[in-house]
Amino acid sequence: MKAVLPNEHVRATFGEGPLWDDENECLFWVDNAENKIRAYCPKTNQDTFYQLQKSPMSLAKYSKDKLIVIMRDGFYLYHLKQETLKELLKPKDLNEKLLLNDAKCDPQGRLWAGSVNDDFRLYKESQDSLQTEFHGQIASLYRIENLDIKTMKDNITLSNGLDWDPIRNIMYFIDSANQEVVQFDYDTKTGEISNEEVVYRFEESDGLPDGMTIDQEGMLWIALFKGGTVAKIDPFRKKWIDSITVPTNNVTSCAFGGEELRTLFITTSAEPLSEIERVQQPTAGCLFSAELEVGGYKTTRFRGDLKEIFHK
Repeated sequence: MKAVLPNEHVRATFGEGPLWDDENECLFWVDNAENKIRAYCPKTNQDTFYQLQKSPMSLAKYSKDKLIVIMRDGFYLYHLKQETLKELLKPKDLNEKLLLNDAKCDPQGRLWAGSVNDDFRLYKESQDSLQTEFHGQIASLYRIENLDIKTMKDNITLSNGLDWDPIRNIMYFIDSANQEVVQFDYDTKTGEISNEEVVYRFEESDGLPDGMTIDQEGMLWIALFKGGTVAKIDPFRKKWIDSITVPTNNVTSCAFGGEELRTLFITTSAEPLSEIERVQQPTAGCLFSAELEVGGYKTTRFRGDLKEIFHK
């Protein structure tokens, strides 16, 4: 069991999408309830934010001053100094029920992002969900190179955490709706994936597998929404081998950062807790951190060519 520390002055209503930026020595993350990109610098304990008009879901790094912002309806480029937002592209099959969610760059700098069928959230939150059957594997996993987008996997319901093992050329992916983490053989030259295999399946009582990161030994760290836990999964033995217990239920994601990339930053949410639950869980929405013996990998920036966007 690892010790986890909350930063009670750094919190969000719905924290998600942590991204460590070694160039700026800070953690970027989003508050998708308050439409904010947040930035936390551990060295100075400084917490700032950038206000947006729409809800950001996740982030990817493009340059020191620019982030790619994945919003529900598409991909955007945000200039941190100018505080300006430019549209990059929108997948054609998105609609008011089919929305983008988690995203990350692979080790070669391609951007991957998945969509979600929002009806699944409504189904899970409905009072009669036990008596209601849900059919809705209509979401997808996309790969973006330059401004070209390709569907890499379909028949998804709730696309969430993803990451890569650069040593073994494996890609890991979570569809939260079926409680599973799967792996693919990953071709570094082409970006193609193959040979899907289930690595671990969580029980519903464990919580909903959400955001994920990988350490340098190939172990997976997976946030469990409504589970109050970050699970350490050994994908080779297909076993849950360790846990970080967080003193609030809604753990959303995690990412390695800090000087030696051994700090695991953990995002949480105060939604959809009731007023009574928020009193019982005063650190809900806080940014947490845990110091680990084995660290993670440096964040890969998007290596696509966006020059045509800058000339618009």
